[in-house]
Amino acid sequence: MWNPLDGLTGLLNQNSFLNRSEEMNYTNGMLIVFDVDDLKHVNDVFGHVKGDLCLSIIADCIKKAYAQYGYCYRVGGDEFCVLLKNSRNEEACSVQFESFIKKKRNKYTYLPSVSYGSAMLLTGDIVSVKDLADQNMYLNKKKHKQQQ
Repeated sequence: MWNPLDGLTGLLNQNSFLNRSEEMNYTNGMLIVFDVDDLKHVNDVFGHVKGDLCLSIIADCIKKAYAQYGYCYRVGGDEFCVLLKNSRNEEACSVQFESFIKKKRNKYTYLPSVSYGSAMLLTGDIVSVKDLADQNMYLNKKKHKQQQ
């Protein structure tokens, strides 16, 4: 039997993302990709249990901020994404996400920052959309590194 959930985070998994993205036809939809900054450092310094805890905390923040408006996924080791049903919700969701992460970082000082980027689902070609969202995420990641 196929399990649609990621075992560590409880978010939908990569297979669920691939299945959902094939059937997406939201003209106002948006893909948001997230990448945890320097998770390897957390694993190397604090251990893999703390690294896994970081992934769970970040997943919970994503779910709280975005799940009401779309589908939340863990698509790889430290990579997450959201398929928003309508792009008009992106700004409010990202503000909430930043707030949730900031509060968690006050409690868990080793919690790394999270870079994210987005792209509209206009083309119907999820590979091109993901590539554009990734490019935007890497610009965000570069900005985070410059602020350190």
